[in-house]
Amino acid sequence: MKKLSKLLVIFICILFLCSCSGDKNVADKEKGSEEKTQQLKEDSKDSQIKIGVIQLSEHIALERSFKGFEDTIKNEFPGAEIILKNASGDVTLVPTIVNNFKDENCSLIYAIATPAAQGAKNITKDIPIVFAAVTDPVSSGLVENLEEPEGNVTGVSDYISVKMQLEEFLAVFPDTKKIGILFSTNEANSKFQIEEAEKAAGDFGIEVVSMGVNSVNDVSTAMQSLKGQIDAFYCISDNLVASSAQVISKILIDSKIPSFAAEEGPVENGILLSNGVDYFELGKKAGFMAEEILTGNPVKNVPVFTTGQSSKVVNQKTAEGLELSNLEDLLRDGKIIK
Repeated sequence: MKKLSKLLVIFICILFLCSCSGDKNVADKEKGSEEKTQQLKEDSKDSQIKIGVIQLSEHIALERSFKGFEDTIKNEFPGAEIILKNASGDVTLVPTIVNNFKDENCSLIYAIATPAAQGAKNITKDIPIVFAAVTDPVSSGLVENLEEPEGNVTGVSDYISVKMQLEEFLAVFPDTKKIGILFSTNEANSKFQIEEAEKAAGDFGIEVVSMGVNSVNDVSTAMQSLKGQIDAFYCISDNLVASSAQVISKILIDSKIPSFAAEEGPVENGILLSNGVDYFELGKKAGFMAEEILTGNPVKNVPVFTTGQSSKVVNQKTAEGLELSNLEDLLRDGKIIK
């Protein structure tokens, strides 16, 4: 019996020592990871890290996506070099820009908007790509698995529930029967959003009237045609449409048609209201994802991020231009743009 007790004591001691050794190994690995991260940040002070940023076009949402990303990178890697290239809405320029990033030996590519991300993915399989301002990464062909992205691509999605946005709009405009949507025929994101809008609107017994355009030159004519068929307008997260928000909003205001947008940018350019995403915050999140990748975490371990948060924004000048009788209700509990 004494011999058995001694053996039991020895066994327990061995287990304890193994446990301590395991804890030490984990601690050593964590310390090594922290040291590697710190070393990369130190290296960036000597411009060892170079990031290529491709922005599809110039409008508020994409600019804020860049600004949030830039703020994070500059804070985490003070000496990193950020090379910003704008395609000015011309998707044919995307391959040239990405190839330039390859020639520059960029450590990572930040692609803002779906066509920019698709172009980057088609050009390089070796450089990590973080995307932003993409609504549906799966149907856009960027990733297959949101939780464990394959290949070299991950990023942040700007998807927000269309049904939630429509419900908020109908609380103020309950008599809405037909909602108009303008979209670019060249954006995969737009098709997905229209399908979502049609499904959501159907649940409320509302019809969606959609019209495609090929360029900004078609927007005014399309809106003139659309305005006679609708009593409300939904500005989806479409780069061409967002770039034309001022033209669209003027026609809507003159026609006394209320509108809502998927995000804040178009509201600043005259669309009535939004209960959508904050692109600056999404850009910051993309920056932290880039940090993870640059410090050694494989892309497959950095899941695609989708925010569940939204914020209400109202354009007061547009509301007054529409001569709304329920102006006070509309302006309550939201950020007001004057």
